[in-house]
Amino acid sequence: MKRTLLPLLFATAAIGTTHAAVVVGEGADRPFSSAGADGWSGVSVLNAAVIDENTDPGTGDSFAINEVSMWAADGRAGGSNHFQALLVNAADQVVWASPQLTPTISNGHNVFALDGDPISAAGGPYRLGVWQWNEGADDVNGGTVAFAGSGGEGMFQINVDGTLGANPVPLGTTLPAAGHNAGPGGRDYHIDIAVSRVPEPTIFPLLALSGLGLLIRRRRS
Repeated sequence: MKRTLLPLLFATAAIGTTHAAVVVGEGADRPFSSAGADGWSGVSVLNAAVIDENTDPGTGDSFAINEVSMWAADGRAGGSNHFQALLVNAADQVVWASPQLTPTISNGHNVFALDGDPISAAGGPYRLGVWQWNEGADDVNGGTVAFAGSGGEGMFQINVDGTLGANPVPLGTTLPAAGHNAGPGGRDYHIDIAVSRVPEPTIFPLLALSGLGLLIRRRRS
């Protein structure tokens, strides 16, 4: 009885803590397709890649970003080209950034697993962005993520010095006025993120933990 009850309690405590991942992005359907890349370094924020109350995980929960997926342009992998996925809130403030990511497959689909901290969905809506650069260079082969020149939902884009490397726009930074805007039918970056819900604790895990405490007390007595 002692060996079967403890796993049951922990299994009960885990109920409701995980949900299937939802893909948020604006690029072509996976595994994407070949396309070109920017020559210059910069931050781009996609108009249509949005996490809000109409998108799972929904307002009131937290969410975690488990994966970044992108198509590296030809010649932009396995070397000095890097990027970071970003989340930007409605005030154009950077609220999350992935680690520095370096694709290994040129002209191909690259997937990066992440183990991120929970982000409050109530702080949204959030838009997906990307910072991309060529190590040690500014505006020289700075783009890493492939894009289609038309057919997307648009974005705004600002120039950032590529020699600054990772995290040139720290969390909390309000992005400056856009250097370039594209509306519907405009640029379409081949990048997305997989988002999983982290719901609030329910009474069932609390009851399970309470039962565990009672069991421990009984064993001690």
